[in-house]
Amino acid sequence: MKKHKLILLSAICMGMFQGAAANPEEATSLDAQTSVPEAVPTDSVESAPAPRIIEEIVVTSRRREERVQSVPVAVTAMSGEALERNNVDDVAALASQVPSLLVVPGASANRSIPVFSIRGQSQQDFTVLSDPSVSVYFGDVVVSRQQGLNQAMFDLESVEVLKGPQGTLFGRNSTGGAINIRPRRPGNDFEGYVAAGVGSYGQQNVDVMLNQPLADWAQLRVAGKLSDSDGYIRDVVLDRMVNHDHNKAARVSLALQPLDGLETVFSFSRYIEDSGGTGIFIDYISPTATTLLNQNAVALGYVGALDPAQLLQDQKSRGIYDVASGADQYSRISTRDWSNDTRYEINDWLSVRNIVGQRRVRGDSSDDSDGMPIPYLQIQRTYAFDQFSNELQLLGNHGSLDWIFGLYYFEEKGRTQDYSITAVAANAPLATQRPQPAASAFPAWGVTWVEGENVSQAAFFQATQRLDSVLDGLSVTAGGRITRDEREATIKSRTPTVCRITVDEDNDPATPNTTPAVADCAVTSDKAFSEPTYNLSLEYAFEPGKLVYLATRRGYRSGGFVRASTQQALEKPYDAERVTDYEFGLKADWQLAGMPLRTNLAVFSADYENVQRLELDTSLTPPQTLTRNAAKARVRGGEFEFNLLPLDGLELSGFYSYVDPKFIEYVSMTGQDLSGSPFARAPKNIYSITARYTLPVPAGLGELSMMANWYKSDGYEPSDSYDPVLSIQGHQLLNLRADWASVLRSSFDVAIFVRNALDEEYLMANFTAPTSSLGFSSRSAGEPRIVGLELKYRFGALGGG
Repeated sequence: MKKHKLILLSAICMGMFQGAAANPEEATSLDAQTSVPEAVPTDSVESAPAPRIIEEIVVTSRRREERVQSVPVAVTAMSGEALERNNVDDVAALASQVPSLLVVPGASANRSIPVFSIRGQSQQDFTVLSDPSVSVYFGDVVVSRQQGLNQAMFDLESVEVLKGPQGTLFGRNSTGGAINIRPRRPGNDFEGYVAAGVGSYGQQNVDVMLNQPLADWAQLRVAGKLSDSDGYIRDVVLDRMVNHDHNKAARVSLALQPLDGLETVFSFSRYIEDSGGTGIFIDYISPTATTLLNQNAVALGYVGALDPAQLLQDQKSRGIYDVASGADQYSRISTRDWSNDTRYEINDWLSVRNIVGQRRVRGDSSDDSDGMPIPYLQIQRTYAFDQFSNELQLLGNHGSLDWIFGLYYFEEKGRTQDYSITAVAANAPLATQRPQPAASAFPAWGVTWVEGENVSQAAFFQATQRLDSVLDGLSVTAGGRITRDEREATIKSRTPTVCRITVDEDNDPATPNTTPAVADCAVTSDKAFSEPTYNLSLEYAFEPGKLVYLATRRGYRSGGFVRASTQQALEKPYDAERVTDYEFGLKADWQLAGMPLRTNLAVFSADYENVQRLELDTSLTPPQTLTRNAAKARVRGGEFEFNLLPLDGLELSGFYSYVDPKFIEYVSMTGQDLSGSPFARAPKNIYSITARYTLPVPAGLGELSMMANWYKSDGYEPSDSYDPVLSIQGHQLLNLRADWASVLRSSFDVAIFVRNALDEEYLMANFTAPTSSLGFSSRSAGEPRIVGLELKYRFGALGGG
C-alpha cells in the first residue's frame, strides 16, 4: 500500500507528461501566459474577466531571486496577498497550505513556542542546549528560537517553505527544511493602508502600513499590528477565559541607494506578547498518579475533588473547551530584532552581499501541565536569548555559470530557568491563591537553570553550470558547506535545600560522587561539532515551463547537551544527526483542454543517522529523560501540488503529502528493540483543497470573490515517548472566506471569514506519557469555529477602485 501511494503520485504527473507530449501545441510556456492584458473601459457593464494566469512567485531558495518553477528544490511559496486570501495570519496556519508541514504547540503545550515538523523531522528540547530540525529565517536572518515568531506574519512579500535537507545554503539545523519569511521592502511609491477586524471570542485586530519615499535614493516603510482576543477556553475554577491574547508588533524599514549599484536596507522589529496559557485538561490518570493523589488528598486541602475517576468524568462532561485547572497561566514575550541587508553590484557579472542581524528575546510563562485543580505538575519558566549573525556572500555570473561563495558566523547566549511544582503537601490557601504565587513560594519545588553559549562558523560554495551545448535545457548544480559548532553549557539543578547535581571530582568511577552545597550547585561542560554538508542536482528543462530534476543533499543538526540533574548525565552529550536524501522532482505548467494547469511533484527517500531522540535513562540516579543518538532510520514519501484554472474567475489548488518514516535500528538503553516505534509529529497523510471564485459582477461594484479550503491530516504521535493513550487523532477543517475588494470602486475592502466552519472538535498536543513516573496524560484543544469581519482602507498608490 505504501509503495502504491508513491507510484500513484508519480503516475499522476507522468500521465500529464504524456498528455502534453501528445498535444505539444497546448504546452505553452508560462512566459507566454503572462503578457499584460489590454485595458478594459471603466464604463463596461461587467468587470472584465481576470486573465487566466497562475500566480508566479519569486523565491530566494538558492540565495538569488528566481522563479519558483525554475529551481530544482521542493519549495512551496505563497505571496503576501495569497496568505491574506487564505486566512494565514499566524505561523500555525501555514500548515493548511504546505505539504508535509505540521505546526504544534511547544514545550508544556505552550502555543507561544511553535514547533515545526517537515517530512518527519522535528525538535525535542527547547532550551539553548539543543537546536531545531527546521530553520526559520526572517528577512534572510535566522531565528534560532521560536519565541515571538507570530510577530512576523504581517506586511509580507512572501513565505517560502523548503522541504528536505538544506545544509549547503541554509546551513545546520535544516535537516527537515527551512521556512523563509520575507517582509516587504520599502518601495518608491507613497502608499499605505489601515485595516481592522473583529471576530468570535472577542477577537480584535488592527493592521497599519505606510510607505513613504524620502528622496530618489531613500524610502521608509512602517508597519504594525495589534491583536487581542478573550480566548475560547474557560477555566471553571477561575471562572474566566484562560487562553486570551494581547499582542503588539511593529516594524520599521529604511532603504538607501546612495550609489549606483548599491542598496542597503535597515530593519527594526519589536514584539510584545501578554497572553494566557494554552488551556490544558486532564485526559488520563494511571494507578501511579491515583496513589499519589490519594496520599496527598488531606494535606493538599481539597475536599471531594481528588477521586481520579470523578476528575476524569467531570472533565469528560465539560468538554474540551472547559477545563478545571485553577492555575494562573500566562505567556509573556518581548523581542527586539534589527538587521541590515547590503548589496553592491561590482560589475555586470559580480556582486557582493552582506546580511547582519541581531535578536533579543525575553520572556516568562506559567503552564499547568496536568490540567487538574491541584499543583500536581505546574511549570513556571523564564528565559533570555541573545543572538548575532553575519553572512557575507560573493555572487557571480560568468556566461553559463552562476555561483555563490559565502562565509557565515553565528553566536548565541541563552538561559532558561524551569521551576516545577509537583504533588507535594501544599496548604489549601496557598494552592488556591489568585493570582497564583511563584513556584518558589510553595513548600516544595525543583528548579533547573540552563545557561549556554553557542558559536557556529561556516564556509560554503554552490554553482550551477548550464549545459546547453550538450543538451538544450540541461544544467547541473553542486555545492558544499563545512560547519563548525562550539557549545558550552552550565546546568544548575536543585530544590530549596538540596543540590540535585553530583560531581565526580577525581574522575574515578570507583569513588563516590560528591554533592555541592546549594550555593555551588552547578556543573559545566563544552563540546565542538564539525560536519560537511552538500547538494548535488541534475535538472532538465525539457520544454518552456517544465523542469525535471534529480537531487541528493546532506544536512545535519548540531549535537548538544541534555538538561541533566547530575554531572554523569551532563557528560553524555549527544552527537550531530545527519540526513542524506534523494529526490526526484517534476515542475510543470500545462494547458489541459485550454485550462492552465500547474503540477509539482516530489518523491523522496532520506537516510537518517544518529537520530536524536528522548529516552528514559534508568542507569542514572535518579532516572532521567535524556536526548541521545538512538537509531538509524529512513524516511520515504512524496508531495503533489496543483493549480488549475478551469473557468474564468475560478481557481482550484491543493496538495497531498505522504510521509513514511521508519527506524532501521533502534535499541533502547535497556536493550529493548524499539524499531517499531513511530516518529513523533509525523502524520502519514495530509490533504488540502482550495477553491476560489471571482464573481462576474458589474465593474462599478468592485471585485467579489469567495474561497473555501478543506484540510485533512492523519493522526500522529506528539512525543518520542510512544504510548497509544498519547496519540493525537486525525482531524479535518473547513475554512471559508468572502472578499469584496474596491467596494463600489472605492479604496475600501471588506472580508468575512470562517475558520473551522464545521466546528470540529480536535486536539493539538499532549503533554506527558501515562507510563512516566508522574502517570498522567493531558491535552489541549484546537480552535473552535471562528467567524470574523475585516475592513481595510487603502491610500496612495494602493488606493482607488
